[in-house]
Amino acid sequence: MLPFLARTCFRLQERLLGRRTFSLLRQLEESQWWPWSRLQELQVRRLRRLLQVGYDHCPYWRGVMDEGGIRPDQVANLADLRRLPLLEKETIRAQRENMVWRSEGPRLQLTRTSGSTNEALQFYSNSNREAAINAARMRGHRWIGIEKGDKEMYFWGSPIELSKQDRVKRVRDFFVNDGLTNGFVLAPDLVPGYVAQWRRWRPRCIFGYPSSLVLLCKWATQQGIDLHGVKERGLEVICTTSEMLSDVDRRLISDALGVPVYDSYGLREAGFIGHECAEGVMHTTDEQLILETIDPDTLVPTAGEGELVVTSLISRVMPVIRYRTGDLVRLSAEPCPCGRSLHRVQVSGGRAVDFVVTDRGQWVAGYAFIYICRSVPGIVKFQVHQERLGALRVLLVTDNSFPPDGQERIAQAVRRRLDSTDDIGVEIVPDIQPGPSGKYRPVLSKVAQESRLGARPAGGKTA
Repeated sequence: MLPFLARTCFRLQERLLGRRTFSLLRQLEESQWWPWSRLQELQVRRLRRLLQVGYDHCPYWRGVMDEGGIRPDQVANLADLRRLPLLEKETIRAQRENMVWRSEGPRLQLTRTSGSTNEALQFYSNSNREAAINAARMRGHRWIGIEKGDKEMYFWGSPIELSKQDRVKRVRDFFVNDGLTNGFVLAPDLVPGYVAQWRRWRPRCIFGYPSSLVLLCKWATQQGIDLHGVKERGLEVICTTSEMLSDVDRRLISDALGVPVYDSYGLREAGFIGHECAEGVMHTTDEQLILETIDPDTLVPTAGEGELVVTSLISRVMPVIRYRTGDLVRLSAEPCPCGRSLHRVQVSGGRAVDFVVTDRGQWVAGYAFIYICRSVPGIVKFQVHQERLGALRVLLVTDNSFPPDGQERIAQAVRRRLDSTDDIGVEIVPDIQPGPSGKYRPVLSKVAQESRLGARPAGGKTA
């Protein structure tokens, strides 16, 4: 579809959903050039309003502020904000119904995080919150030359069993020029078809997981497939998200496809945090967030690298205040050659995904298991272990809503997803500990790690 028609369809969709996305985008396009002092004033005003909402409409936040002797109208800076306690995932789980303002805006919905750190979290959102996040994401894409309505291919997750909602989304995506290639299941013999799809569809941007893009590029090179043909058909940029993008992987993807690679960073529960500009600097969404860093062990505020703590200024439907993300970052106010006043963020440790390798030689991304574990209630954490080819162990931490047949349901879902004869074991464990970085990983695969240098599926065929 022509970009201006796709953009018109997207405008209509947002209007029907009660989202003021494009008016918020116009505001963001203006405020990114403001002097930092003016942005700070905006943050303080929005913070006071957020705290007042929490006090007036959310019993949990009213109790927190009463206990701390905090009045919303007296909060004037970050030092005042730090009088509030840090917000943990466990607190959101326990107090979610006491943290929501149900009448804040249209289309209240209970949603959940992807669970890429093994701890899926349910929280409330609505049209006002989603519009602000969409606007911030669209602004970030504009920084690298991509407008909404331009053809964008998502190298993303594609569940095998499509629900009615999924099919409706496919139709909607067609009208807004969003395409989809399954980035969950990869194998050498799938690469020619994926590349052919991209050449036919002519995307200006490919948006996906770094790990999936790296594997595809390596296998394409091994098979003598010239990925520059996608660039010749209109590709201009690659945009990555959800995982750590190393300098090595950035260069590998860029060299293989012949276009620059830009990274973005967000958390479903906290909002859109940052996007790289054309200078390669990741700017923070300062109009919508207040960001802090703390020492993850002592919880003392840090001036350099530390665990990111987020206050979402646009989440009035369910105030998210001083939320511990678990991600290690470095914040900076260093000016950028692009001229924007927004601060910088560099993700230095955090979310990572791995693959399992099936006995048939397919590499399956760890994110695929997130969808499997969503299908059964009561799963608090999960982790997949692969010590040898042909066998997987799925560890689960569950709560009281986990059904008696839950283990078998997970095992069956894994077998369907992998389409292999792998031996699947499902175990319930008391807890799953994070790795050295403080983050959980959905998959720990010794087989994939040993095979990664050559990007060949151990024990499987290569094309």
